[in-house]
Amino acid sequence: MSTLCIAFLLVAGLGVASGAEEGTGDNPLRAFFPYGVYLGGNSPEYLPDLGKEELRASIDRVCADLAAHGMNCAWPNNLRWENLPLWLEAGQKHGIRIVPQGGGPPGFVRAAWFADREDFARRVEPFYRDMAVRYRDDPALLAWSLTEENEPVPWFYEAIAELTGKMAEWDPDHPMITMDNKDATAWLNAQIVKPKGLTRDVYVFFADGLNGPYEPMGFRSLLTRTCQRFREAADSVGGVYWLMGQGMRLVGHGDGREQLSWRYPTPEEIRWQVWTSIQEGAKGFFYFFYRGASSPPQRGEFIEGLRGRYGEETEQFRMAGEVGRQIRPLRPLLLQLDVAPPHQSIVYWENTPVSGQTFTHRQTGRRFLIAVNHDCAAIQRVGIELGYFPQFLEPDDKLFDLRSGRGYDYQSIKLTTLLPGDGTIYFVGSESDWKAFSSSLYEQP
Repeated sequence: MSTLCIAFLLVAGLGVASGAEEGTGDNPLRAFFPYGVYLGGNSPEYLPDLGKEELRASIDRVCADLAAHGMNCAWPNNLRWENLPLWLEAGQKHGIRIVPQGGGPPGFVRAAWFADREDFARRVEPFYRDMAVRYRDDPALLAWSLTEENEPVPWFYEAIAELTGKMAEWDPDHPMITMDNKDATAWLNAQIVKPKGLTRDVYVFFADGLNGPYEPMGFRSLLTRTCQRFREAADSVGGVYWLMGQGMRLVGHGDGREQLSWRYPTPEEIRWQVWTSIQEGAKGFFYFFYRGASSPPQRGEFIEGLRGRYGEETEQFRMAGEVGRQIRPLRPLLLQLDVAPPHQSIVYWENTPVSGQTFTHRQTGRRFLIAVNHDCAAIQRVGIELGYFPQFLEPDDKLFDLRSGRGYDYQSIKLTTLLPGDGTIYFVGSESDWKAFSSSLYEQP
């Protein structure tokens, strides 16, 4: 491991890297990059008939498992609220932040369940006022997830906006968020609610072309376009966006037949989803799903997640752990990077499936380049043509790989390669700029 990577690990471990606590404004979500999973809140290992102590042990095992796979966050859904203390207890023990989401009103909401905004406020606000009083000082709590995958109903989002504003007063350190799966709802959410963060769940690896893309170009097109739209919606109100990607396969059962709707991503596609979302400006990543039931139903959908139906570690989970350990030292820096406007981009063109996106540091203005190999089947050269001719770069500017510590000019960078679906991040500047930047990350011996 390079000296620089060790430095990043040390700084990230101490929680003081790259100004992660600075420049967050009034948005606590800019101080923490979640990398984790969406999972069952009341039996994450799908074990039947658990008593409280058995459930406590199960949640503890799951949080330890996530930590061992380089993760720092869990999103328990359909949660019975009496189980939230068990998640917060295990989360604090294992360094896992918690995004709780209920399974029905008043903690989880749908427009169809309420007559109007007044009915919403009357039934929902007292519950969350009480939750804020109980848990606002808990260090394991990250945010409150109120709802997911809704239709663009204006009065409903107006009601959410009122509640979100009150929660910001009752519990300012733990924002209220919702998860959207449509661009229209994301924009409505952004413009009406103005949340601290938007979350999008998108699963691009379909089993066939009947319901979604089935070729690599389609996977890339759907994922990148989705990320761009949600980032723009979040940027419009000064928020961040998180992506929930695919860590599962889904099989439909009925009439004695099985039909595969979504296939498992390959391990390389697991890695590609994370790096592509980062390249498109995501400030957090979750996998759907941790683990499903051990046996399929007679009729309905059956999900197999990062842990298989018998609890075994899948090759997808192993790769998710590898990626988690890989990006862990980079997470504090990533929180400080914004996609650069076109006039600050350093990419002239791209010659291979490796693409580049320029970012600027929100505190220093320094530029960075995030490169991703969109070929999930083959190693590819970093064939990025840097903009020296159009003077996007100064003659003495180089690119310094934060994962290896090596520096490259416009010729030598084209001789480097990225593994299938892999990515990296480069500091852009002169040798003296790089020396000042890298030395600021840690105290020299």
